[in-house]
Amino acid sequence: MTYQQAGRIAIIKRILGWLVFIPALLSTLISLLNFIYQHSEKTKGINAVMLDFVHVMVDMVRFNTPFLNLFWYNSPVPNLDKSLFSGGNLMFILIYFLIFVGLALCASGARMSRQVRFIRERLEDQLILEQAKGSEGLTRVQLEQRITLPHHTIFLQYFPLYILPIVIAVVAYFVIKLLGSLAGGA
Repeated sequence: MTYQQAGRIAIIKRILGWLVFIPALLSTLISLLNFIYQHSEKTKGINAVMLDFVHVMVDMVRFNTPFLNLFWYNSPVPNLDKSLFSGGNLMFILIYFLIFVGLALCASGARMSRQVRFIRERLEDQLILEQAKGSEGLTRVQLEQRITLPHHTIFLQYFPLYILPIVIAVVAYFVIKLLGSLAGGA
């Protein structure tokens, strides 16, 4: 692909990355808030005051964000009592991983954009040198025809696509277990 095509693809990847990332993040956060809301109803004892506060806060966020009703009513709520691959849990996991696909798309687009900018600058420098050669120097079109860029894939974005989801999932697992033991210990 030419560097002009790579520049357009970089912009498309960045926009597509944001279009995937933002709804997936909103859906995941709202799913977690619904999960907390459901588990704050069942608790009694000393921790009930803190969980009632959480319950009221989630209610307040839901009431003040009516523009997110699509997410409030349709985001899958994880269920710890069911299998990891049951309907709601599997949808939650898929939406969770879409966050990182969006991040990987943005990172890939940013990398391509940096490469295109570097090539464009080097092309301008080379064009000045070619013009100094006179009539035997290459033209801009000839220089551009010599440039080809490899195709970039999001699967080479190792940290945002492979490592970060696992790290965040492990931390979230321990936080949920800690909150569960606090709520259950009362």
